[in-house]
Amino acid sequence: MAQLSTLERYFSLKGRRAVVTGAGRGLGRAIAEGLAGAGAEVCVHYNTSKDAAQEVVAGIQKSGGTSWSAGADLTDSGAVNRFFGEVRQRWGGALDILVNNAGDLIKRSPVVEADDALIDKVMKVNVYSAIYCCRAAIPLLQKGTNAVIVNVSSVAAHNGGAGGAAMYAASKGAVLTLTRGLAKEIAPMIRVNALAPGVHLTDFHRTHSTEERLKAMEQSTPMKRLGTPDDCTAATIFLCGAGGAFVTGEMIEINGGIWVA
Repeated sequence: MAQLSTLERYFSLKGRRAVVTGAGRGLGRAIAEGLAGAGAEVCVHYNTSKDAAQEVVAGIQKSGGTSWSAGADLTDSGAVNRFFGEVRQRWGGALDILVNNAGDLIKRSPVVEADDALIDKVMKVNVYSAIYCCRAAIPLLQKGTNAVIVNVSSVAAHNGGAGGAAMYAASKGAVLTLTRGLAKEIAPMIRVNALAPGVHLTDFHRTHSTEERLKAMEQSTPMKRLGTPDDCTAATIFLCGAGGAFVTGEMIEINGGIWVA
């Protein structure tokens, strides 16, 4: 038998089946493309970005990978169950990797000015969606191989976020706590970890931050640059592969040094 290279041994995802939520753009897109490049078959989830998700699928297929897309509003538990029903049917009831990337700040607002609708939306988009997806995916992951959940939290879970982002920070703090609790609850069959991106150049930060604020953040970052989606991709591949097989309940900080635990 041919000996596996170090890269293949620790980072290959060949034969694995992965769902990445919110994968039509930004971090989700980069992670989906990265997992596919490492050999996984990837379901590219979308809510409103159907065309973008199909572009991701087409790109993966053009590169020789295997991918497909499916849509669902992850704040709706019924829609989440139907989505994972489609995953179950497609992959014969098993799943190996779930990346809960979908989320949003929605808009900056001081808590005192936030109405109930905004509070509900922030929590549903960031917390409820992750819980709904985990609940629906766990029975499939229990039938998978080296099964793992990767939740996308944020540096805001530690520092409270910038102006008008307290509710978002609270929701991402909940994602971190969910990761730690679930890691104990479903071990040893399924590992659960998280990523904590800092300020990355994606549509998210371009939407919710001004160019001046982004430049200020860049200068205040010890690494003297902002993050890119690929910075999170490599960490995700590590957590999903054999290299991360004894890592659970942890959060990898990907922020260029703006938060050091």
